[in-house]
Amino acid sequence: MHLFNSRSALVAAATLAIAGMVGCAKDDMSTRTHGILNDREATRLAELHLNDTAPDANPRDVTSIETSSGGKGYIVVFNTFFDETQHPPIQSRMVMVDHDGDMREVTFKD
Repeated sequence: MHLFNSRSALVAAATLAIAGMVGCAKDDMSTRTHGILNDREATRLAELHLNDTAPDANPRDVTSIETSSGGKGYIVVFNTFFDETQHPPIQSRMVMVDHDGDMREVTFKD
């Protein structure tokens, strides 16, 4: 039996190949749901964010981790160590980390 030479087998194989390519094209990152971060993962992402955006805020400790409003992520608060030679002697930084990985530092104006 010459299954591979038959016309219907070739049509079936081509149909499966095309369907597979179309299925891969529809697999979009925007339709995937994100996993929920735990507090340690959120803290690590916030630390990496501050390393990039505020290298002067080193060394620092985590002083608070709270769930953000709406449960979209965490609010992580850092304080630098006390140093009387610096102005201000202690810096506080607040970073919001969403479960999808978006991060932003919260600043307050006087």
